[in-house]
Amino acid sequence: MGRARETELLVSALDSGAHVVLEGPPGTGKTTLLRSVASAEGTEFVFVEGNAELTPGRLIGHFDPSRLLADGYSAETFVDGPLAVALRTGALLYVEEINRVPEETVNVLITVMSEGELHVPRLGRIRAEHGFRVVAAMNPFDSVGTTRIASAVYDRVCRITMGYQSAKDEEDIVALRANTSGLPGVSTKWRAQVVEVVRSTRDHADVRVGSSVRGAIDLVGVAASLAKRRRAGITDWHVGLDAAQVALSGRMRLHESCSRAPEAVVRELYERVFGAEPTETNPEESDNKEPPPEGGEPGAPQPNEGPPPFQKPQAKPRGQKEAKIPRSQLAENPRFSEISPEVGEIDEAELNKALAEDPENTLALLADMAGATDERLRAEARRLAAKIVLDLSRRGSPVGRGIGKLRRTRADSGGELDIDGSLETILTSRAMGHAPDPDEMVARGWARPQMAVCLVVDRSGSMGGARLAAAALTAAACAWRAPGDHAVVAFAKDVKVLRSMDSQRPTAAVVDAVLALRGHGVTALADALKAAGEQLERTRASRRVVVLLSDCRASDDVDPLPVAARLPELVVLAPAGDCEEAEAFARKVGARWAALPSAKDAPAVIADLLA
Repeated sequence: MGRARETELLVSALDSGAHVVLEGPPGTGKTTLLRSVASAEGTEFVFVEGNAELTPGRLIGHFDPSRLLADGYSAETFVDGPLAVALRTGALLYVEEINRVPEETVNVLITVMSEGELHVPRLGRIRAEHGFRVVAAMNPFDSVGTTRIASAVYDRVCRITMGYQSAKDEEDIVALRANTSGLPGVSTKWRAQVVEVVRSTRDHADVRVGSSVRGAIDLVGVAASLAKRRRAGITDWHVGLDAAQVALSGRMRLHESCSRAPEAVVRELYERVFGAEPTETNPEESDNKEPPPEGGEPGAPQPNEGPPPFQKPQAKPRGQKEAKIPRSQLAENPRFSEISPEVGEIDEAELNKALAEDPENTLALLADMAGATDERLRAEARRLAAKIVLDLSRRGSPVGRGIGKLRRTRADSGGELDIDGSLETILTSRAMGHAPDPDEMVARGWARPQMAVCLVVDRSGSMGGARLAAAALTAAACAWRAPGDHAVVAFAKDVKVLRSMDSQRPTAAVVDAVLALRGHGVTALADALKAAGEQLERTRASRRVVVLLSDCRASDDVDPLPVAARLPELVVLAPAGDCEEAEAFARKVGARWAALPSAKDAPAVIADLLA
C-alpha cells in the first residue's frame, strides 16, 4: 500500500543486476516489500537476521566436525550457510538490519558483491548463479547496538529510501489488519483519528523517534479487547487513551532533555485529537478514572491512579532566561570591530589573523558572539566556532572506536569455539591419539571498546566567554579521544543531556549546543554526577570516565560526595585561578584533577588525563 514507486525502483534495480540497500525507519514495510517482489517475480528468497552474532562462519557455512573427522575436507562435509545457499541457487539474499552485523561479516558481503563469487578455504570457489542479489535493510535512525556502514558497501549498492506512508495509506493498512483480526466494525472516522495520533508522535518537539504504523495497529487491537472487557464501546474516550498509552509509550524515544514521561506525551497527543477528558462518565467506569486534581495532596500517589494528566510547561521564572549579548557589549573587545565590521558579518581573514596572534581572547570573543542578539552574527559565529573548535581539538591520537567487535581469542579465555579455526588442532590431536590442547584452540569473543567518556559541563554562574570556549573545546576533545561511546551533560539547577551515550549526534552539533549555553542558576552538582553515572551504565566499555568541567562549588542542599564516590572514574577540570574547591573536592573522592589554563589547552589536558 502506497509503495508503487519503491516497488518499481526495487524491481528495476534488481533486473539491472544491482545489489540494493533499503533504508528507512521501522514499520515502513521494507521486508514486506521485498517478500512481495520476490514472490511476484518467482525468485527464491533467503532471509538472514542481522545481529552481532552473525559471524562469517554462520553466514557462509562450515564443515561438519563429526563428518570431517571421518571423511576429511570435501564438498560433502560442508554445510552451506545462507550466503552459500543463495549463491548456488541464484536467490535473493536478504540481510535484515545490516548495520548490526559485525564488520568482518560485512566484509565477506563486499567481496561477494564485487566478484560474484565466494572462495571458501579447503572447499574452493562458489560462483553466483544467475539471479543472485544481495538486498540489505537498515534503520539509519537507531543508535543502540549499531555501527556505521562503510563507504565500500555504499559503493557497491543502489540505495532506496523508504519513509512513512501517507495518512490515507496508513489508514488502509490499519483497516486491513483490523479486518484480518476479526474487527471489521471499526469506525472509519475513529480509525483515522487513531492514525492521526500515531503520526503526531513523529513530529512532537519532545520525541526523538516516533511510532510506526504498527503502533496504530496495536492501538486498535488493544482498544477492541479492552472495550470488550469493560463492556464499553471501542470509541470510549478512556478506552482509547489507555490503549494509546499501552501501544505508543514504549515505541517512542524521547529526547534526553525531556523531563516528561512518555505517557504524558501520549496523553497530550491523544487530547489534541480526541479532545479533553469527558466530565461525565458512567458509574461503572469510576474505578478507571484518574482522581480529580483537587483530591488529596498535589502530586501525592492515589490508589488505582492512572498516568498523570498532561501539564502545560510553566513559564521560565524571571532572571533565569539565558540572555543574549548586545553588539555594544561585544564591542568592548578591541578586536571586535575588525572581526565584525558590519552588523551580521564576520571577516574570516581578520578572525584567522586574530586567532594566530591571540588565540585565547579570540576564542572567548567568538564564544560570546555565538550568543549575540544579532541573529545573523550569532549563526555565523556558531558556524565558524564549531569548525575552529573541531580543528583545535584534534591534537593527539584518538582512542579506538567505541563499538564492541568479535575478536579471535584463546579458547580457555571464554567466548564461542571457532570450529574452522580449531579444526587443524583437533585433527592433529586425533591423529596423535591425545586430547586437543586448549591453548591451541581458537574461540571468538567480544572485545569491548576501550574507553567511554561522559563530559559534565557546569553552566551555572558566569558561563560565557573563555569558560564557554573551554567547554566547547573540551567536548570536542572528549569526542576525539572516545569517538564511539561518549556523552555530554550540562547542568545548573537542572541537568540537560546534550549528547547521550547511545546517540549518534555529530560532534559539530554537540559543540554548537555547548556554545549556546549561558550561565545562570544554582549548581546541582550531585544531580549532574548522577546523570553522568546513568550515561556510563549504557556502555560496554572497559574503562568509563566522567570528566567534570566545574569549579565544584555546589550551591544546592544535596551532598555530591557520595554520588562522586560511586563513579567508576572521575576527572575534574577546573578553571585556572578558581580551582581551590575543585582540588579539595577531587581529593575527597579520590579523583584526578587539573587546572585548565586556557581554552586552547583543553585538548592537551584531556589527552594527558585520559592517557
